[in-house]
Amino acid sequence: MGFPADWLITLILVGLLTPSACYNFCNSSRSYMSLHVPTNIRQLRVGDISLVAGLGDSFTVANGARSTSFSRVHEEYRGDSFSAGGRGAYEYGSTTFPNILRVFSRHLYGYALGPGNVTSFNARFNMAEAGAAFRHMPVQARRLIYKMKNDPYIDFQNDWKIVNLFIGQHDQCVACANMTQFSPANYNNSVRETLDILKQNLPRTLVNLIEPFNLGLIEEMMRLDPMCYYAADNVRCACDIFTNKTQMQQLASGYGRALRDLVKTGRYDGNNTFAVVIQPFFRNFSLPRNGPGIPDALFFAHDCLHFSSSSHGVLGIALWNSMLSMPADKATNVNIDANVMCPSTEYIPISN
Repeated sequence: MGFPADWLITLILVGLLTPSACYNFCNSSRSYMSLHVPTNIRQLRVGDISLVAGLGDSFTVANGARSTSFSRVHEEYRGDSFSAGGRGAYEYGSTTFPNILRVFSRHLYGYALGPGNVTSFNARFNMAEAGAAFRHMPVQARRLIYKMKNDPYIDFQNDWKIVNLFIGQHDQCVACANMTQFSPANYNNSVRETLDILKQNLPRTLVNLIEPFNLGLIEEMMRLDPMCYYAADNVRCACDIFTNKTQMQQLASGYGRALRDLVKTGRYDGNNTFAVVIQPFFRNFSLPRNGPGIPDALFFAHDCLHFSSSSHGVLGIALWNSMLSMPADKATNVNIDANVMCPSTEYIPISN
């Protein structure tokens, strides 16, 4: 696997060609990379991962994450995305999933570098698009495959990949117009088609299937802050959150069950080079609160809907810790004070 000159310069500048910073919080006597590149996904260590990618909607795009005003919440801060962004570095306090993974896999490639749309240089393999619905995931998967195949700096056949798929938020914002079209059954069908495409065309891949975020939770913030009501009502959420709160909660729950039901079919079991693992930390998500018990507005961008940059760091830790946990130990809520876990098993757990 080769790297462009600008990439090597970036690695040098952030000090990632020096002894791994994982020794700051993990046992330095353990090996987090295989001596030889594994051929079986059930023998995959975190240091074996070469590529990371993201599929999804504006929550993977990181809309408004670093916005300083409501007028800028439409801007795409892909580098801050908790699942597919790598702006900054773990050493400097940025705890997105890719930045944590880079501590163990210093050759990691593919994470978004900064702001820009899906066709920008900064996007890399963050293929998410604002306004995307679950029906768009097969197209995103095909575009990812095409982009990887045509990237001269990767070994498409042999590099181990992680794809983080997080979809279902925008669907909640438009489902009130046609509940049949946005049903959990159709969600299941689209995600299944997406995973089938990845399985057939993207060798050596682990897919983290992230359960969706319940947008109905935002209703409490809208009720307490008129500016939140105005913001959420004017940022890509066509369905009124006040009147559709229960429907959104039911959809988010239904989408999560659809993911679990799909994986439980065993459709993606028994493959040595492809696996799908559910990451459920949004299943019972509750709004973070400040001292008086009021929802913490700082967790969200200025539109009170998308996540702020600091929250993407919290969610990056949640995704990382979930991936490293055995199924029975995976959190179904987000602990905003959680620390980054060290790998406690020899290999990444591949089970649901």
